[in-house]
Amino acid sequence: MTESSNANNHTYSLMLGTIFFSLLFLVPCTLICTFVPVKKIPTTTALPQFEVESVALEEDVAFKEKSVVEDSFEVSYSTKVQDSKKRLDEGLALYRQPYSKAAVEWFYIHLTEDRDVALAIMKEADKNDISLSLAFALAHTESEFKPRAVNTNKNGSIDRGLFQLNNKSFPNLKEEDFFNPEVSAKYGMSHLRYCLDAAGNEIAALAMYNAGTGKVRNNATPQITLNYVSKIDSYRKGIDLLFATDVLSFYETSPDTRVAFVQ
Repeated sequence: MTESSNANNHTYSLMLGTIFFSLLFLVPCTLICTFVPVKKIPTTTALPQFEVESVALEEDVAFKEKSVVEDSFEVSYSTKVQDSKKRLDEGLALYRQPYSKAAVEWFYIHLTEDRDVALAIMKEADKNDISLSLAFALAHTESEFKPRAVNTNKNGSIDRGLFQLNNKSFPNLKEEDFFNPEVSAKYGMSHLRYCLDAAGNEIAALAMYNAGTGKVRNNATPQITLNYVSKIDSYRKGIDLLFATDVLSFYETSPDTRVAFVQ
């Protein structure tokens, strides 16, 4: 045998050995992959599932909140008409509180520039559950806060004092009683309370106070009375704005057992 043949035989032997050892490792690997179960890797993680659950939870909460809001709206709307005539008078609420009464008195004393007039009106408005701003606006329109104001009507009757009480409507009062701020406020506020109860609203009540119950009920309210009511309303709004700045902004009102309501 030649050297070339020996070399070829040696190379052939190495190739057979390599193939043999390769098959030795390949066969076990094939068997393992075929018969041993492999745990599958999930295609999704927990995060997307959590996000889906979160969205569903948010939608459920939003639906419940919407239901609560709708229920509240229905309740508030159903009672809105009933409560529309009962709005809290914050000025009177503060007047009825010991810690803020002095501030309310200070405001109205400066408004009227007369301590006796201011205290008399607040006292009687409180007794009759009448808004302070309404009471003072009425007094200003009637007499400009002048206790000795006098006006003679076309029918010969006379209006006197702070709330311009008519001598025919109050025949039992003496002349000097009309000029007493406390007496005028007492009868003026009690008469306004009567008008409020009879009319059911402020506009008609003020018209009754000026023109009489009969004319208003018979839809015969004169134009001068309508102008009178408008004047009171305008002055009252001015009081409310000034009071909100000078007094109300320093306090917080809360429900009270003796809080007045405006009709």
